[in-house]
Amino acid sequence: MEVSEIDEEREDLVQRVANALSANHGASTGEIAAAADVSRATLHRVFGSREDLVATVYGWLLEQCDRIFDGSGIDQAPVLEAFDRLVEGSYPIAQSYWMLIAKPELDNVPEFQQGMADQDSRLEKFFARGQAEGVFRPDMSPRWLAYSLGGQIMSAWYLVEDGYAGALEVPRLVRAAVIEGVLARPGG
Repeated sequence: MEVSEIDEEREDLVQRVANALSANHGASTGEIAAAADVSRATLHRVFGSREDLVATVYGWLLEQCDRIFDGSGIDQAPVLEAFDRLVEGSYPIAQSYWMLIAKPELDNVPEFQQGMADQDSRLEKFFARGQAEGVFRPDMSPRWLAYSLGGQIMSAWYLVEDGYAGALEVPRLVRAAVIEGVLARPGG
């Protein structure tokens, strides 16, 4: 087996574990293993303790978010193009990422707190750049815009999960909800 295949298998396992933790924050190792469709022995062999498993998932989620930010071009690409790519990329990990930011035990892990703070800052800079370019409304703080986008993406995830929309509709729904409310309007 090639290294890339092993990495893909591990990535898939981490994603399944993240999904299991998202569905049940307090899941036991046995419950996580069952939801991820692996044995407890496999979880232990791959991750070690439950604390190490959780830390691995958090680290992976932060890396995924950085990849999405990089891939969407929020630092330099045209603002609306970057916005659309950001929504498309963020939606698949929305529930797992929400789990990450909602966990109080992260307060005890400075590197996770710093990673999330760096990502918040990067997203706020994206919205500030959009405001400076006249794309986004200037009367709302970049932080508010960033949090609003996160809330819309998470809402879209629940909408699809509950069967009220299809995953392919998410970019259009989020764009309509967020952009129509944040576009700069001439004279206003």
